[in-house]
Amino acid sequence: MQEQIENTYKLNAVPSTTWTWLKMNNDIVTIDANFNFVQGAVAEVPKAFAVSTINKDSISNEIPSFENSGVFNISSPKAKDNKNAWEKDSASEDFSNSKIDAEKELQTKSKNHPLFNLLNEQTKEVQYITIEGKTEAPLIITFDDKSFDSKNCISSQIINAKKDSEGTVIFFYAGNANQSFIQTKVYAQENAKVNIVKVQLFDKNTLHFDDTLFIEDENANVKFSQIELGAKHVDSGVHNVLRGYKSNFTSDVAYICQNAQVLDMNHIVIHKGKKTECKMNVNGTLKDEACKTYRGTIDLQKGCAGAKGNEMEETLLLSPKAINKSLPIILCDEEDVEGEHGATLGRISSEILFYMQSRGISKKAAEIIMARAKVQAVADTIPSDSIKEKIYDYLDKI
Repeated sequence: MQEQIENTYKLNAVPSTTWTWLKMNNDIVTIDANFNFVQGAVAEVPKAFAVSTINKDSISNEIPSFENSGVFNISSPKAKDNKNAWEKDSASEDFSNSKIDAEKELQTKSKNHPLFNLLNEQTKEVQYITIEGKTEAPLIITFDDKSFDSKNCISSQIINAKKDSEGTVIFFYAGNANQSFIQTKVYAQENAKVNIVKVQLFDKNTLHFDDTLFIEDENANVKFSQIELGAKHVDSGVHNVLRGYKSNFTSDVAYICQNAQVLDMNHIVIHKGKKTECKMNVNGTLKDEACKTYRGTIDLQKGCAGAKGNEMEETLLLSPKAINKSLPIILCDEEDVEGEHGATLGRISSEILFYMQSRGISKKAAEIIMARAKVQAVADTIPSDSIKEKIYDYLDKI
């Protein structure tokens, strides 16, 4: 029996820190850091896909190095020139020169994160998925009670979408794991079109950590869809490097948080290539005493002339006890770029409520309809009837 190793870690750190008293710069979790590797179940491998389990170091020459992460991001240090301004409202922080120098050495590379290093030692294998050619049939990878041989499970996938390929990979999570950590790395080569879907319906007692990383070459097009409904506490990170000319990223995230659920998201898109584009949408509902944090960062780096970045978040608030934290960020080091962000938070408008009540729909039923609609809008785009049915069945129980 493995000895339990419980430690407290900072996860989902925002790339550029804000006021510490807001408590939005990162999430803090205490976990048992002993994990056992598991493989997601694959019932059928469609044409154009190949799936194997290999040593993680054996394909280092086939894919680029993923040096960063959403979940394991480490914040950049605050500017030395702004030391006095930060100390004014963050007296508890230590901004000594020695600390700044130490943090500069770390930069923002995930490999320096202590939990990443620990998990990396425990992960010897990865599920290696290649897409070569074009196919409409999705590859479905399932994690449920049949997949778990331990209550603390870790799994890693590398998806290599070859030049001119097209394919969809769906991840479906369900069951009663204690702790689950999934890290997925996606390399979209030139002209590749990749659709990644993640549906999370874990039991209400599960701690779930989901890290999705992308690197896109010239004219690559990646679509990412995520539905978060289950689990007790979720840390979800997305990190995309748009390094190729005219590479494109679109993400749609939907959620319902209820009871005392915690959903913590850290989505980062780095624009490196010229005329790159990203569009991130997050749409969900907060009920009861749930807490949701969304950090969305568009980083327009020098050399990405003509790039466009857009992020939008909408939150439906159905309880005065629910907590919403939104941190949309645009970082810019290039002149010829466009960046937009926005966040809206509110209850059902009196006009919509009056319309529904005039047709015999109660306030409670109207809230359920609106919350479901946000999830169904994303679910309807999933190219799998069986996965959509499982989502709708889960929604019927909310």
